[in-house]
Amino acid sequence: MSSVIGLMAQKVGMSQMMDSYGNVVAVTLLAVEKQMVTQVMSASKNGYDGYQVGYFVKAEKNLNRPDIFRLKKAGIDPLYSKFREFRTSSDTPALQVGQALSASHLKGVTHLDISSQTKGRGFQGAVKRWNFRIAAMSHGSKYHRRTGSLGNCTTPGRVMPGKKLPGRYGNERRTLKNLVVMDIDTKSNTIAVKGAVPGNKGVRLEVRVAKKCLADHFARSVDSQDG
Repeated sequence: MSSVIGLMAQKVGMSQMMDSYGNVVAVTLLAVEKQMVTQVMSASKNGYDGYQVGYFVKAEKNLNRPDIFRLKKAGIDPLYSKFREFRTSSDTPALQVGQALSASHLKGVTHLDISSQTKGRGFQGAVKRWNFRIAAMSHGSKYHRRTGSLGNCTTPGRVMPGKKLPGRYGNERRTLKNLVVMDIDTKSNTIAVKGAVPGNKGVRLEVRVAKKCLADHFARSVDSQDG
């Protein structure tokens, strides 16, 4: 028995689709790139259950020696330069090392959790970073879009830790939960989810089966193996 609860995908861009009610909704297209199970973890050996996915194909000369040795020892061609782990539970059917993953493994899933890095916007002021209200833009104003008073003339007379100030904005890991799956195309190996997902075009995302769908997903996997 085997069951995939997560894999890596690449953000293609946004498009439009018709839902079951005939409404036009915005969707994000995710391309499931070439990837493979490179390691299976168990609670007895590693302290937790899960599996590791290798992705981002590179030439063997561009891989580091530990990964080349580890992949060859597992009987896998040394092609993958990046790896990501997905935790599972003890009752999850185990995967096999060397098993290729594709969008077809998520067929029938209705909701997904997607994690990725948000767009990096560099150093930004408090108005853009924290949505502060701007001051008067007329003649005589001393603040406009500046932060304003930080409270140095009041008790306790110092800037407290955690004060919202200008700084780096974006480039943070963000997870969106329970995104509706509009379509899974097994021929083109793409997934269409309703709405937007974090990150620029081309960013790699972690796609996981939402918790509300795990039980049904495992049941379908067991039935397919028994059949």
